[in-house]
Amino acid sequence: MTELAAKIKDSFSDMLFEIQLFMGGLFKKQTADNSVAEKDSGKKLSLSLRMLRMTTNDRLFFFDQMATLIGSGVTLIDSLSLVQAQTTSRGLKQLYAEIIHEINTGLSLADAMYKFPHVFPRMQSALVEAAERSGNLKVVLNELVTEMEADQEFKRKITGAMFYPVVLLVLALGMVIGMMIFVIPRIATLYKSSKVSLPALTQAVIDFSGFVTEKWPILLIGTVGTLLLVWLFFTKWQFGRMAWENIIAALPVVGKINKEKNLMIICSNMAMLMKSGVLISEAFEITENTINNLHYQQGLADIRKGVIMGTEMSKVMGLEDIKTQKFIKNSLFPIQMAQLIHIGESTGRISEMFIKLRENYNKSLNYTLKNISTLVEPLMIFLVALIVGTILMAVMLPFFNIGSVIR
Repeated sequence: MTELAAKIKDSFSDMLFEIQLFMGGLFKKQTADNSVAEKDSGKKLSLSLRMLRMTTNDRLFFFDQMATLIGSGVTLIDSLSLVQAQTTSRGLKQLYAEIIHEINTGLSLADAMYKFPHVFPRMQSALVEAAERSGNLKVVLNELVTEMEADQEFKRKITGAMFYPVVLLVLALGMVIGMMIFVIPRIATLYKSSKVSLPALTQAVIDFSGFVTEKWPILLIGTVGTLLLVWLFFTKWQFGRMAWENIIAALPVVGKINKEKNLMIICSNMAMLMKSGVLISEAFEITENTINNLHYQQGLADIRKGVIMGTEMSKVMGLEDIKTQKFIKNSLFPIQMAQLIHIGESTGRISEMFIKLRENYNKSLNYTLKNISTLVEPLMIFLVALIVGTILMAVMLPFFNIGSVIR
């Protein structure tokens, strides 16, 4: 009886695997057909539409107005027409006119959005598509607006936390450059005519000032060239991006912020997609393409492959047994996340667990950013005072010997 059950289980697993491969082939074929259609449609677009880019504020305004109008009972075409009338951008007016035309020819709003992948991210188009299939377009648009507003608020907090330290750093750098170019050379001439013995610190500052004033074109070109090469290496080349992500992850506070930010984005996207009715494998693929971290892209790809093969998400994240708390260390996904995902898998409430995780990471990030703004400001003031104070000390030290030399 046990052997029969085992054979039945193996046969069922093989059949399930074949069905998954078959469905995956259909999905890939459909995706490929859609890609071809998008390319064909892109060729028919005017140059202005192909070059059009929509800012985050414009996109937020579009979805916010659409959610309000559709929620008030206005038809889709009339809503688009009203949004088109409200915008002052010629490019956006042309875009909305093209979307209205596509819908009038029989396409859905999502299909019309898919024709402009350079304007509407795939995740937003997929959310609208799932909402139109389920008949919850008004609800999904409101949730999308809420998420976009939360994302903008988070970016404002990061900008606010870093604004004051960056301003201090720029002012300190400008002050140091000004002293090296205009002040130190005059003082060096005075000390040279006085024939006073200079301390090592003063001599080092004078030598550095002379190098800056004499070799500034080479120094400027070298600095700009080096920064450009470093930027290209860390942003355009995959190896450099991976190395930069490893450096950021190793930093004490910055690494924690970066990790929680990526996890919050993943949980937010997965919650919205799954809540809107998108298949879990497709939701992982969309999230994988929207996150800008190569390590997490690979991690999400591994989870997606595991889900297609029938493996639980929590196991791919490293949780082997929740009862014994056996966990394989994962640098991307913490054990707390794997535990909540396992609970969601057991209860059929995965999307709710993603929402809970998103809220937890959002609270943690807000607390960390608040503390950083409190700690970094005095640290930057101390650093600026140390740099300027060192230069002033180097300038003032020889004055103690000038009197004796004059006598």
